[in-house]
Amino acid sequence: MNSKNLFRVALVCAALAGSSIAFAADAKHAGTPQNHHCKQSDGNMDMAKTKKACLADKGTWVKDAQPAAAASAPAPAASAAPKK
Repeated sequence: MNSKNLFRVALVCAALAGSSIAFAADAKHAGTPQNHHCKQSDGNMDMAKTKKACLADKGTWVKDAQPAAAASAPAPAASAAPKK
């Protein structure tokens, strides 16, 4: 193998190593979304606090409310036939 080919192989290896490191860094932050938030003693929700900070400020760490399945169901359609 001459020096030109050796340089190309080294360059390709370096590019692949750099792209895999960047991919790993992006995958690290792609976790599940947060489904708990801090409810303060006055009833307000503070979305920015962590669990530790929330409990230190005498708040409660509560799970977010899930939308009701019945609320998303469409209402039954009214009959188009006239009543006699």
